[in-house]
Amino acid sequence: MAKLELDRLAKTFGKHQVIDGLSFDVKDKEFVSVLGPSGSGKSTLFHLIGGLYQPDDGDIRLGGKSIVGQKGAISYMPQSSTLFPWRTLEENVLLGAEIAGNVDRDHALSMIEKAGLSGFESAYPHQLSGGMKQRASFIRSLLSPQSLICLDEPFSALDEFTRQEMQQWLLSTWEEHQRSILFITHNIEEAIFLSDRVIVLSDRPATMRKEFQIPFARPRDPSLILSTEFLEWKKEIHHSLRTL
Repeated sequence: MAKLELDRLAKTFGKHQVIDGLSFDVKDKEFVSVLGPSGSGKSTLFHLIGGLYQPDDGDIRLGGKSIVGQKGAISYMPQSSTLFPWRTLEENVLLGAEIAGNVDRDHALSMIEKAGLSGFESAYPHQLSGGMKQRASFIRSLLSPQSLICLDEPFSALDEFTRQEMQQWLLSTWEEHQRSILFITHNIEEAIFLSDRVIVLSDRPATMRKEFQIPFARPRDPSLILSTEFLEWKKEIHHSLRTL
């Protein structure tokens, strides 16, 4: 069953067509990554899904129902931390649940502990590292009621070591909670390591250029990225981007 369906989406700003007839889906409990050249419309795509923009044509369905122009239907996590500076880590984590009127503080504290953030419940964002902020942001997404989480390059600002650590933590947390995820990244290795499928967009206007079904079993060990098969997949996807 498809959780999210994008059906022939099109979007133009002035004289510039950004998205043209884009169609793909994200199935229930599936992790799908989107790769594409800079400026190919990836962030615009998330703004359309999140209801911030209206498409010029096409439909966006979640659970079979159109969500075009509907805000709050998905949970969204951008590149930079969106934690409120005046709220503690615990208060930030509970924000989505508070808005939905479904706060479970014990469950939130349990997730904070599993994320390695115990002892920082009362800390404010300026007292947290970049990785800690992103962990808190993702926990907030999981505690929100929406069935689809859109992640827009959430690890791009992190150093390489922290990024790898966060990828592994994200996978283990997602495998436990099994939400549908649509993930934007510029990093081919990250897309392969995390995903069930990788969607490659064309240059602007964005259409779906190619789709890759990633064959690696879960759970995934970090050593996978050094395997010959992984490197072959990386070459193939890299070639698909170079030939756009």
